Formats: sequence, C-alpha cells, structure tokens
Amino acid sequence: MNAAAAGPRGHVGDVAYPPRFHREQTPVWLHATAAALGFAAPDLSRPYRWCELGCGSGLTALVAAACNPLGRFTAIDVDPAQIGRARGIAEAAGIGNVEFVAADLREAAAIAAAGDGAPFDFVVSHGLWAWVGDDVREAALAIVRDRLAPGGLAQIGYMSHPGASPLQAAHKLMREAARHAQGDSGQRAVAALGLLRQLADGGAGYFAEHPGAARQLEAMEREAPEYLAHEFLGAHWQPQHAADTLRALAGAGCAFLGSATPLENIDALSVPGALQPMLRAIPPGPLAETVRDLARNQSLRRDLYQRDARPLDAQAHLAALDALVFAALPGAPADAGAGLRLDTRIGPVEGPADWFGPVLRALAGGPQSFAALRRLPPFAQAPGLLNQVLQALSWAGLAHPLRTDDAAAEATAGALSRALPPTPALRLLPAAGTACPEPRR
Repeated sequence: MNAAAAGPRGHVGDVAYPPRFHREQTPVWLHATAAALGFAAPDLSRPYRWCELGCGSGLTALVAAACNPLGRFTAIDVDPAQIGRARGIAEAAGIGNVEFVAADLREAAAIAAAGDGAPFDFVVSHGLWAWVGDDVREAALAIVRDRLAPGGLAQIGYMSHPGASPLQAAHKLMREAARHAQGDSGQRAVAALGLLRQLADGGAGYFAEHPGAARQLEAMEREAPEYLAHEFLGAHWQPQHAADTLRALAGAGCAFLGSATPLENIDALSVPGALQPMLRAIPPGPLAETVRDLARNQSLRRDLYQRDARPLDAQAHLAALDALVFAALPGAPADAGAGLRLDTRIGPVEGPADWFGPVLRALAGGPQSFAALRRLPPFAQAPGLLNQVLQALSWAGLAHPLRTDDAAAEATAGALSRALPPTPALRLLPAAGTACPEPRR
C-alpha cells in the first residue's frame, strides 16, 4: 500500500468510510436496554450529554441529535474531511445540539475541550476498538475513565473472536495484495478481494478448513470498495477477546451489563440449548462471555457498560420497565400468525404465537407502555417473559422504545432527511429518537 493510501497513523486516509447508522448507540435504545437488564439508566427526560468516539461520517450522531432535542451530542473522528462534511449537513439541517470534533483521541487538549469539558452520560464507539493500536485504545479508555458520569453508559462495538478469527488471514493477504495494486484504497481493496475469490474458487485449504470464511467472503463482495478499504487495509485491525475488553473497561471503572444487541441477553434465544445449563453454572463475567462467544461463534460484539453500576431491586426494575413505551416499526406484522421466525446466530428460532401475537396485535393499534402490555393474559404473572418478548421484537426491527419527553423533533428530523445523502436510505423516527431502513418497495 502506497503512502497516499495509508494515513500517518495506519488508518486509510484517501477514501471516506461510507455512512453507517447504528441504532444500538442511540440514547433511547441504550436507556431501554439497560432498564431491561435491570440497571438504572440515565434520565432522558432531562438534558443529557452523549459522545461518539470514531464517528466516521457522523450519521449516527446526526440522526441522534436531530431526533433527541434534549441531548447534547459530541462526535469525534480523526478524519477532518469526514468531520467537515458532517458539520455541513448539521448546518444545512439546522441541528444546533451537535458538535463535530476533528481530533486524534490521543490529542489530550482537544479531547479535554470536547463537549465543553463536561461529563458525558453516554460514550459510544463502533468501528474503533478492533481497528486501532493499543495506544488509541488506551486513549479511548482514558476518555471513559475521565469523562463518563457516574451511572453513565458506555457502548463499545468491535470485531471479536472466534467468529472473526479466520478474517485475520484474509486481512493480511488483502494488505499484502493491495501493495501491488493500482488506484485508490477502494480500488486496491477490490483487487485484493479478487485474489481471495480466486483462492476460494480454486479450492484453497483455508476455505476448506473454515467453511464460514466462504460466507464472509460473499458478504465482503457485497460491500462498497470504501468500506472494504477501511475494514481490511488498515494497519491495526485485529479481533478482540471479550474477556480482555471486559477487564479493560473494568479498569476504567465500568461494569459489564450485557449486550446492546438485546437478543444476546437471552440465552434461550442465542445459545444452543445443550449449552445453556453450562452457562447457568458459570458466574457472570469474562469466562461466561467467552463461553457465549464460542457458543455463538461471535464475530461482532456490542458491549454495554455502566460507570459505578446501579442495579435495581425487583420493585424498582419493574417500575423502570413499566415506564417504557413501545411502538411498532414500519413493516411490522399485525400478528404472529403461527409463530414468529427469528433468524439468530444459532439458526432459526420460532417465537411462540401465543407470546408474540398479543404484543404485535396491541402495538398494531398504537404505542403501548410496558405497564399496559403486561396486563395481557400471557404476561399477567410473567413480566420477565414480556421483557424478553419486547427485547426480541426490538432486535428483529419490529418494535422500538419511544422517547418519553415532549420536546418537538419533527421539524429538525425532516430537515435532516432532506439534507442526508440518499445512501443508506433511512426513515427518521423522531418519536423513537432513531431511524430505521426505508422499507423496500
């Protein structure tokens, strides 16, 4: 890879990372997930602060700020061109509660000034932890340690072992092949991917011994060249072990709560049945998460942590759940029919119709509070079951928790919709503080 293709710190600098929206980083989603797990989440009915480390195009920060007017949003990235474009979109849409900062996380003065130096109630990151060197990870940890408020939530998304382990060999080959290719980093990545395809089609032992690698290659071939360049041509990319990440965040004062991917908090829906008794015998923590990763062949984790963890007792937990309000998302069925098929990492799981049907029918009539839904017959004596059903529906993109404040966001969300590029096609949902993919016609 030539000097123009690689930034001075080992990241790809000549092509922009394509826009990606991550619903798991938005305040309403994080609040509801923490409440579902039994922890006191930051109060979203009052002003709060949110920070993203490694924001790329800034799409998640833009959507979150436009749809959550009580929040103050700070988004940081090392690429000044990306930051400049994000600032331009924010200005065009009239979004006044977001700040974009062009800085390396190791630039102490710039980071200390970000967000007016105030504590953050949320610190989120996707596409950073497994793509940078140890020094940048340490800088990210320092931000969490120094700036995350007591009771604040941190969400870290990263490629993980063992699911992403085979990609290490592909990453090395692509970096080496890119040195011999022409064009910008996107073009070089496509050329390097072509060499991987030749190996697969020629019966290379790598693909024979790792059947999942063929599926990963097919997924890579569907991605944009710029995405491939940032994912596989950077100098520092390396999957991370959950146990190491949990211990690193513990050193920054944060306890692991669970996953920001709700289905992964329900072993009955995300771990093979024969392994569930084993997990019940293992105390929560690094070992249990390592077992789960092997059980699921996990390749991407979205960990959720809390500074000075605040577990709720049973009565307070139920009160926190009762305060949540859910709505059906565009395209959600009005019933579960004979059941609801959930395509999980361990294969298809059938959600019973007598659990999912009543909730979908109620949501089809309009938003419903958890308190109202638990009066339905299947859940009258089983609020924990309702909690799991709603987590599964949220994960499946069929339901979403709503904002419970009354601040107006429709006008700003509409302006952002008009200012955003056409790809990816998003429908902003200001009542839910988020966005979802535009339904295909």
